[in-house]
This record gives sequence, C-alpha cells and structure tokens, in this order.
Amino acid sequence: MTTTPYSGEVEFDGVSISAEAHRLLSAGTVPHLIGGREVLSESGATRDIVNPSTGSVLGHVAAGSAAELDRAVLAAREAFDDGRWRNLVPRERERRLVRLAELIEQNASVVGDLDALDAGILRRYADYIATYSANALRYFAGWPTKMAGSLPPVGPDYVVQERIEPVGVMGVIKPWNGPAAVFAQCAPALAAGNSVVLKPAEHTPLSAAYLGTLALEAGIPDGVFNIVHGDAAVGRAMVEHPGVNRISFTGSVGTGRAIAASAAHTFKKVNLELGGKSPVLVFADADLATAAQMATHSVWNNSGQVCTAGTRTFVQRSIYEDFLDEAVRYSSDKKVGNAFDPQTDLGPLITPEQQAKVQRYIQVGQEEGASLRYLGAADSATGGNYVPPVIFADVRNDMTIAREEIFGPVMSVIPFEDEDEAYRLANDSQFGLAGGVFTRDIARAHRAADALDVGTVWINCYQVTDAAVSYGGAKSSGYGRSLGRPALDEYTRCKSVWSRNY
Repeated sequence: MTTTPYSGEVEFDGVSISAEAHRLLSAGTVPHLIGGREVLSESGATRDIVNPSTGSVLGHVAAGSAAELDRAVLAAREAFDDGRWRNLVPRERERRLVRLAELIEQNASVVGDLDALDAGILRRYADYIATYSANALRYFAGWPTKMAGSLPPVGPDYVVQERIEPVGVMGVIKPWNGPAAVFAQCAPALAAGNSVVLKPAEHTPLSAAYLGTLALEAGIPDGVFNIVHGDAAVGRAMVEHPGVNRISFTGSVGTGRAIAASAAHTFKKVNLELGGKSPVLVFADADLATAAQMATHSVWNNSGQVCTAGTRTFVQRSIYEDFLDEAVRYSSDKKVGNAFDPQTDLGPLITPEQQAKVQRYIQVGQEEGASLRYLGAADSATGGNYVPPVIFADVRNDMTIAREEIFGPVMSVIPFEDEDEAYRLANDSQFGLAGGVFTRDIARAHRAADALDVGTVWINCYQVTDAAVSYGGAKSSGYGRSLGRPALDEYTRCKSVWSRNY
C-alpha cells in the first residue's frame, strides 16, 4: 500500500495522524462509558477494529452484552430521576451544550482521524462531519430556554398548564456511515433534558468513544450520556429494555421494521431514519453540467454509503445522452483509494461483506440488461474494501439496481419523456427519504416538490443540510423528524395540569 500521509504528527498504519488519536488507539481496549466511568465488558469480550482502507486491525473495542446495556440504562435512569440534568437551570444546560460544541470544534482533527481510520471516510471530509455534529449541538443548545408550555383558556374556574417535559431515557442506535454525527441525533434529546444510552455501530466505535469523553469534560453529568458498544444483540436488548422510554434508530429497512415491531410490546415511540433510493429529476432546461455533477457526486460521496444518494437519476430523454456524457466526464478522473490520501475521491466500503454485496449488484445490473456506461478503476487501491464508481445507462425502474438500496457507488440513469412520467417513476419505490429536481422553470420545480412523495426535496442543489431544518423520510424510509424544531417533539411529551380556583 502506498499513501500520501495526511497532515498529522504520528505515523500509524501507513498514515500520519494526530498525537491524541494515536494515544487513544494505543491506550488499550476502547471502553464503554457507563455512569460517567469508562468500563470494559464484564465478560472481558472484545472485537477487532478494522481499517477498511487497509484491512489491518487498528485495535480492539469492548464487546458489550445485555449486562452492560442494563447497567447503562440504570445509570441513565438514576441520572434522569434525580434531576441532575433535567432540573438544571435551562441556561446552564445551554451553556454546557455550547461548551461541548466548542470542544468538538477544537478537536475536530482528532475526530476526523478516528472516523477516517475505522469508517473509511475521506480524511479531508471527516472534519466536516465533526463540525456538523457541533453545529447541531449549538442549534439545540438554544432550545432549553425556549421550550415553554401554554395556558389554554378553559374558563374562570380552572387554570390549566400544558407542560413540555422530557421523556426519560432515550436509546439511540447509530450507523457506521457517519459516526461523528452522534450529536446531530443526540442533541435534541439532551437539550430537552433526557438521558441517553448510545449504541454506536459495531464497526465504528472510535469517534463515539472519544466524543463521550468530551461530553464529560463539557460538564454533562455522569449518567446523562452513556455508550455501550456491541452488535445487533445489544441493539435488541436496548429496544426490549423496559427502562428505555424511546428509541431513535438509523439503518436498514429490515432492522427498522423489526425494531418497530419489538418496541410495540413496551409501547415505546420510535424514530426511524431508514434506507433510501432517492430520485433525482433532470429536466431538459436544467443547467446540464451542474445537474450532472451534483447528481453524480451524490452517489460518489462517501462511496455511495449515504442514505440520500441520488442512485436513481431520471433524465429527460432529449438530453439523456448528453447527461451521460457529462456524468462520465465528471467521473473519469475520480481516484479510489485510502481515506487518508488527499488525492482520493472515493474511499473504501465499510467491510468486505459490503464490498461483495455491491459487486453482486453490479453483476445483476448487467445480467438484467442495463448498459455499463462507466466503470472506474481501483488498481492503486490494494488491501482495502474498494469498489470503483459505476454508471449504468438504459436502466428500467423495475430492475433490481433501481429497486433496492445498494449503499455503494452505483448510479442508475433512467430516461423519461415528460413530467407525468417523471413523477410516476420517481414515486414508484418503497423508499421516500429524499429527492432532487434540476430545472430552470420555477413553476415546474414547485410542481415536482409537491409531487415527490419524499421527506426532503432539493431544487437545483442536493444534499444540503442545516441543523435548523428538519429531516426525515416517508414510506419505508421511516418516520419521525431529526434536526430542526420538529425534532424536539420526538424527545418530549406534553403533560396537562389542572388547578381549580377556590
């Protein structure tokens, strides 16, 4: 393996990383965080942390079980019940959340190193994810002083308070494609006064563990933010645990369906952000170069391991070939390689199993009659889980590659004749996470926004986010909103208090 070292201080696994990231990796088994203490699993069990760019073992993480999950829930419940967080003066909760955001920003290079190492996220992009998490904290930090209830008018004999209260213990299950974005999901729960038990993805524990130490440094009280590492069994234990009040899950449709069914037994409310097969509509009057670059980049971004990737790109037939030429031209110089190489455009997939899955989809696409218009190269990327970018032309909306979420750098370009066909094809999917529209006709853009059955629509842009804007899916892409004011509704409840006037 040959890589260009990223700007850092210490050589590790062929690249240069920050001294702090190296210290964490050299300190021994990555621990859980339970009740403000770093602890190992009672059983002593661990699992390897593997670098998807090289296939090498970076270190080990404590492999949790139902026992660790139970301890974390009890710690979170105690912290909630005694009010050490929820009963703080709201401006003090705000101050500590802002402090946590500052610490993440100050240590973004450490967080970026960790995400690049165990998640394969491009090192030059990884700092952005840390900043995204910090921005979410800053946004939600402003809400504790503003979550006021109301006094409904009920006549002179009574006074009614409708109080907005935290729910209790929140269980959060995070995916591996953006590990440092922990607080984009946890910030509204913390701002509302809840305690949190986080289960990071089993393949990517590093940045979550580090962010947990920053939370303690920022003054988040012991037991308010807990981390239990582990596999799907730990996630199931969290969903089934009677001490967990609500669940927030990001991941696959199949797992989301199982979580929703299991949570129903204990009447937990569940927030689900699931898969996507996002349609991008490119009309003949669009800025062709911009549309092709944005649509294509959305699929190459994080090597296609993004729920909102525009993997179904619908192009009006009159510009279909021109669009394909532009997409291929944009993609032809993309380099596949180590996440730390500053010249890399597409890093590795998370595991060899995910790599094999994506390769099977590419084979199936050809077997079902799609034309392989572009296949990139990964010759210089050896030892990791690499798949080069692929553009399929002549795709039908009923083909497997157009129906199923691939979660890899595979783009399907599908022709359409007119608006009606574009909307019909775009909505002919079980998914409804997001979609995009490229056109110079503002009336058409808004017709498309109305027609698309998705949770987010981007017009002449794509994958733009802000902590102040809510985010969530429709259909099999899940329910509930994260980010923005609506996210607070997922982590609070309303209590009506009647008082009689004597």
